[in-house]
Amino acid sequence: MRAYIHAFQGRPWNEECQAAYDGFTSLGIECVLFTTNEELDGRAGEDIVVGGMLIMHHSFAELGIQLPDYNYPEELRSYLGRRIWKIRLGDLLRERLPVFIKPAEEKAAKGIIVNSREDLREYSHMDPYAEILCSEVVRFQSEWRCFVRYREILGIQHYSGDPQKIPDREILQCAIQKYKKIPAGCSLDFGVTDDGRTLLIEMNDGFAIGCYGLDPVLYAEMLYARWSQLVGVKDCFLQRK
Repeated sequence: MRAYIHAFQGRPWNEECQAAYDGFTSLGIECVLFTTNEELDGRAGEDIVVGGMLIMHHSFAELGIQLPDYNYPEELRSYLGRRIWKIRLGDLLRERLPVFIKPAEEKAAKGIIVNSREDLREYSHMDPYAEILCSEVVRFQSEWRCFVRYREILGIQHYSGDPQKIPDREILQCAIQKYKKIPAGCSLDFGVTDDGRTLLIEMNDGFAIGCYGLDPVLYAEMLYARWSQLVGVKDCFLQRK
């Protein structure tokens, strides 16, 4: 296998691409830097592609793979600690504010708290008929990314708020065990609220997620675990599990 890493001016495109490059190189895998989709033509199915969401969606579409929509897995609703619902963007101002929103289409815009019409400037480029996910506002004091590969926690990386506010690891473990359909590689983002609860923020599929300082080898193995599952090839790193 080879790892095709999205690049710009001959270097990995961002922190995640660099981490993947370092990880796969350490694992003895040849890394191929690419800048255009045409450079991906002719690769084998076991050859992983690493890049941003647009690159990855294009790569999977070429393979005829429909990516699932996760965000808030039904099996983990009890870990959310808040109500989640879906509406059209144009109907948002009929809702009781404040409310947290993010696009149903992954990464189409960042998640924000809406207190008034003015806060919707971030979404001005979106169609009013576009679906958004709404959530009751929860005040998180800290936010953490729990990386998971084959149901095992690879690392819990802090990315926002007070690093002294640490999530309850037992709750994280219980959530992973309860999530029967958990992907081979993914992250579960958890936060600690102002009243001390450990709640699920969201789930992120493992084919393209921020690494937040996770060890590059572990990051590469997680990416490939999910790639191999989606593409339907053998995970050559499985024996390292």
